Amino acid sequence: MTRAVQLYIICLTTIALSQTSIKATKTDILPVIDGRVEELVWESGAVITDFIQRVPDVGQPMTEKTVIYILYSSQTLYFGMKCYDSEPAKITAKELARDVSLGHEDKIQIIIDTFFDKHNAYWFQINPRGCIGDALVSQNGAAFNKSWDGLWEGKAHITEWGWEGEIAIPFKTMSFRRGQTTWGLKLIRQVTRKSEQGYWPVANLDSHKFQVSDAGHMTGMLGISQGIGLDVVPYGLAGIDRKNESRREYPSEIGFDAFYQITPGLKSALTVNTDFAQTEVDDRRVNLTRFPLFFEEKRDFFLDGANYFHFGIDGEQDHPYQTSIIPFFSRRLGLDDDGNLVPILGGAKLTGQAGRWNLGFLDIVEDRPEGASHAAVGRVSSHLGEQSYIGLIGTARNSNTEMDNTVIGADAKFGTSKFLGNKNISLSVFGLRSTANDSNGTDIAYGSSFFYPNDFIWIASGFHQIGDNFCPGLGFVPRRGVRQIYFRGGLGPRPQKWGILQSISGIHFNRITDLQNQLITREAGVMPLNIEFISGESIAFSFTHVYERLVEDFPIHPEHSIPVGAYRFWRCELEATTARRRPFYIAADIEAGGFFTGTLRTFEAEIGWKIGVPFLVGLDIEHNDVYLDTGDFSTDVVRLNFDVLFGPDIFLVNFLQYDNLSKKLGWQSRFVWILKPGQEVFLVWKSISTDPLEHLEISEYAARLKLKYTIRF
Repeated sequence: MTRAVQLYIICLTTIALSQTSIKATKTDILPVIDGRVEELVWESGAVITDFIQRVPDVGQPMTEKTVIYILYSSQTLYFGMKCYDSEPAKITAKELARDVSLGHEDKIQIIIDTFFDKHNAYWFQINPRGCIGDALVSQNGAAFNKSWDGLWEGKAHITEWGWEGEIAIPFKTMSFRRGQTTWGLKLIRQVTRKSEQGYWPVANLDSHKFQVSDAGHMTGMLGISQGIGLDVVPYGLAGIDRKNESRREYPSEIGFDAFYQITPGLKSALTVNTDFAQTEVDDRRVNLTRFPLFFEEKRDFFLDGANYFHFGIDGEQDHPYQTSIIPFFSRRLGLDDDGNLVPILGGAKLTGQAGRWNLGFLDIVEDRPEGASHAAVGRVSSHLGEQSYIGLIGTARNSNTEMDNTVIGADAKFGTSKFLGNKNISLSVFGLRSTANDSNGTDIAYGSSFFYPNDFIWIASGFHQIGDNFCPGLGFVPRRGVRQIYFRGGLGPRPQKWGILQSISGIHFNRITDLQNQLITREAGVMPLNIEFISGESIAFSFTHVYERLVEDFPIHPEHSIPVGAYRFWRCELEATTARRRPFYIAADIEAGGFFTGTLRTFEAEIGWKIGVPFLVGLDIEHNDVYLDTGDFSTDVVRLNFDVLFGPDIFLVNFLQYDNLSKKLGWQSRFVWILKPGQEVFLVWKSISTDPLEHLEISEYAARLKLKYTIRF
């Protein structure tokens, strides 16, 4: 009998025997959340123990015992966990701060589909030291909003037999459908040193790791309440500013956000005098392309419910071209084109679900230099079965200037996670029309995408056309006046030998023409090697042939420009990463080859040193050597992180970055103290030093003390 047949039989047997439904236990005795699953009330809870490996030994029981307890009261959902470990000293748990990445740590993840629609879910995680994080999952796991922050509590600690923890999630934190007594539930345990992930219920390799449609059933959710459903979050802020030689200023602000749960599934929000003082700064990046760079949204108000505004392939985190056309990009609000703050006077938002409808509406008033600017967005979509939808979107900006703009569009996605039994497949189509007051006038954009994101075979292909004058005033479109065809595909066998977890090889092709079908850009590449080892190390190699036609000079540098013409060149890339679970790790990327009239060599490195649980140091380096007919130049970006973790609720994050083009050193320090969920203190320092290699002198700075207090009704 071949190994493939044996594996198939094991998977079928495991699926048949695995428990896929659990009835939650209601209690009037509330557990104390201290990270110790010792109270007698846990013994009355529903219990899940049958975790099955997804990797590395698919279909086999986990090598370490896991016990999950589930309780709920009328207002809160509780999880208790006992994660046994045969080698407790080797548990990987260095992180403490909230919402940091735990991708390389031991942890428990919980996915809850409160609407039981197999599309959307809430995601929670906790590591052995009580570091917690959360996210919104949408599009059946394809879209993952990690920056969402809910109000909930989690504690954990390491024991002599492994680790244990407790989680309490208020029903006020989650939207759900009234009367829906069955919710979707998926549980995941990760043992990092073994590259082992165990799931309840069974998850095959073709399932997305956050896929909702294959979640188990949590039944018996009766008599639960969100209370009145009103959260009021006032804030107060005081600070000090100074720019260059100007006098010091002492700003102070007050404002508030309010959230009201109109129905258990539909939430409204109101913001007045909105402030984002505690938001982390963007990374410095050097742009050696002709097109704008994409920066992700980081501001809480816009991240909450962001999944309800996704359109087309926007938001599909694994799709390589997800940022090609975004009709609504929230960074167009409250920020100018250079990333500087624009005051937001106020705004209102409505997001959630009503029956089979997903709804997202947003209205913002900004205080721009040219006067008050009004922006509105509306997004509606309707489920078609479990994995498909049709939808509409509209955006508008009204400022009585040339910035005035409207966009309307429609999209549809037809997908299933049961193709050929258990494979994921989808087809997306969209169309958009923009109208502007300026010279752009009216134009359209449209396209389609085929996506087959499975473990052994992975394919993404598509087409889109963007008109010369298509201009979404609240969106992000890096290239206009183009037709683009793309294809990426690969194979990912898991040989289960030589310590290899998965070996991936693939090809990619990208062809862009103007609207007269004249070739502008063509890329064709091969990735013969991309190996991930069970130990956590990885190595990859690829090479690409590039064609670029410039129809106008390309000012790549203040002192250098690339002339009009057609250019062909080869580039190759080598990447290697040590296991990030280790106290010291490094990820390096070397790329070299032709570049227009000359050559380009790029070196990037990410170095991390986890000195101990309280201290984390990270260093990122990006270096480019550019050799052109008109001369040579180099670029450097250096980023340094130094974090002090006093505990899961108190931490200090320091971030410095420098680039040799602006010759400015930026420094941000953020001290965060979470008194309890929803009650937070922020102390933030930001400064700029000009030409620090010659003389270290702060040219501008800003400090803020901000207090935020959530009142729940």
